Amino acid sequence: MKLPIYLTLLFIVPLSLLSAPHPGHRLMLGYGEGLMELDQNNNTVWHYQDPEIELVHDVWKLKNGNILFSHRYGVREVNTAKKTVWDFNVPRKKGKQEINACQPLDDGKVMILDCGNQKILEVDRNHKVTLSIDLPDGGNNSHTRYMQARKTPQGTYLISYREKAKILELNSSGDIIWQYQLEKTDRPFTAIRLKNGRTLIPCITSNRIIEVSPEGKITWKLNSNDELGFQILYPVGVQMLKNGNLVVVNSDYHHRKGSNNEVQAFEINRQKEVLWTLKKSDLEKDGKVPVVERGTKMPSHHLLGIQVVGEPFSLK
Repeated sequence: MKLPIYLTLLFIVPLSLLSAPHPGHRLMLGYGEGLMELDQNNNTVWHYQDPEIELVHDVWKLKNGNILFSHRYGVREVNTAKKTVWDFNVPRKKGKQEINACQPLDDGKVMILDCGNQKILEVDRNHKVTLSIDLPDGGNNSHTRYMQARKTPQGTYLISYREKAKILELNSSGDIIWQYQLEKTDRPFTAIRLKNGRTLIPCITSNRIIEVSPEGKITWKLNSNDELGFQILYPVGVQMLKNGNLVVVNSDYHHRKGSNNEVQAFEINRQKEVLWTLKKSDLEKDGKVPVVERGTKMPSHHLLGIQVVGEPFSLK
């Protein structure tokens, strides 16, 4: 008797290969009080905290193994021994000064989003400011003016205006060359220019991620109406992988329902299939303790920045 083809395949292909587990990711994570590096099994392999450090929006593991990150009052590079090898600081005036983004550039310089002075800076390793761009006014509060900035492969700058619910693209002279107005309920965390010319925008308060064409058309979206098996809270740090999938921080920062949020990060493909998750239990098994926020009175792990180590810098 001839067996059906699917039964024949069972004898040829091992069952373990038919249901192979997702390989996981090596991650650098920035959170409210520090940095963590995780291996592909979601185990913490490196952890950095300093009493001077808070609000790590942006984090990058560099090719030399050092880690560059932004914090409320500056940008710092440390080595794996946790020694500071480079620092750029602003005065510690809460509500007046804040750094929300940094980016390593190909020439060794660092791009910095100076929210307090409303400027984009490029700074060399001798702390010389080689470029300063005045940003259009983002409002009175340095914390809510802008969330992140990115220098694109074309040499322009994408700025996410939080309270104005807008993305602006500026050239090196500070001229606006493209903009996208979001819905009033949106608060954009970042904007990432993709290779196809579109822009990926995660919005924290409206719990959605959208992809926008140069003409301003939404070409893809992910929101709380999609059935993922968990709730989307604050989609903040995002990186697109070479295969087109997204790895997203699903932060419980400032969220009154955050205690119900087990999934802290996830990978999703364009068909909106969830392929991998990072859970609270993964973080807590290696000793990360949630912090109870003053405003919400809820425990939070405060994840903000993310980097999938080994994936292109230009897609985060």
